[in-house]
Amino acid sequence: MLLNEIKQVLEGVYNNFELRKTIVPLFMSKPGQGKSNIIEDFMREKGVWKPPFVLSQRMPFEISGMALVDKEINKMKYYDFDFILELKDGDILFIDEVTNANPVTLNAFLTFLEARVMVSGRKLPNIMIVGAGNYEGIMPLTPQIKERFVWYDVNFDKNMWIDFMMTKYNITKVIGDKLSNLIQKETFTGNNFNTPRSIDKAVNMIISKVNTPYQELIKPILSELIKNPFEQAVDLGNNKILEVNEMISWLDLIRLKIK
Repeated sequence: MLLNEIKQVLEGVYNNFELRKTIVPLFMSKPGQGKSNIIEDFMREKGVWKPPFVLSQRMPFEISGMALVDKEINKMKYYDFDFILELKDGDILFIDEVTNANPVTLNAFLTFLEARVMVSGRKLPNIMIVGAGNYEGIMPLTPQIKERFVWYDVNFDKNMWIDFMMTKYNITKVIGDKLSNLIQKETFTGNNFNTPRSIDKAVNMIISKVNTPYQELIKPILSELIKNPFEQAVDLGNNKILEVNEMISWLDLIRLKIK
């Protein structure tokens, strides 16, 4: 599926009370594709945005709760964490980096995801649970963990990303095509990757004249020559004039606009 189809799935599950209680969509893709942004945008649209629960950073007891002595009854009692207690009907619990989490932490989620009951016995309100993860660095997962989710393979949406970059930076379609080709050829070797998120940051740095390891790869693409779009001569400073229909690199033009 493509990125722009994620919201269709979320809308269908969220608006069906039975599906909301039983289905946990898990959207999988390469890193930096924008899954989390789309899910969080959906949460904001519904007016129930909460910070993502990043599973790779959590310990098992943060899900299952903690057993402490209740001095009044002199017995052990489970106490739930506040992030669970604060959930209410209609909320969306977004668990991110699912496949990079400690399997022990995921095991603590088993009953939570399926029966919607906490270890303490407290029932969850009527919430939707949605997850996101990456295949890179995936932890070994047991079938019982995998079976709790409905897995969706999300592919890079070239046209959607180019539209985003055109809106954000006014890049040309030609520049967008060349940048997206870098993304599609990424093999995740080395340290700096050509993900949509990384390319976006690199473009911003190059425009701002901040040194970046992407300089040699991306600056020539951003230097594509385009015609003066202003329909009049433009004073570039230093006794330089950009005449009508004269060519200028896109990078120089966007820097000129920023000034």
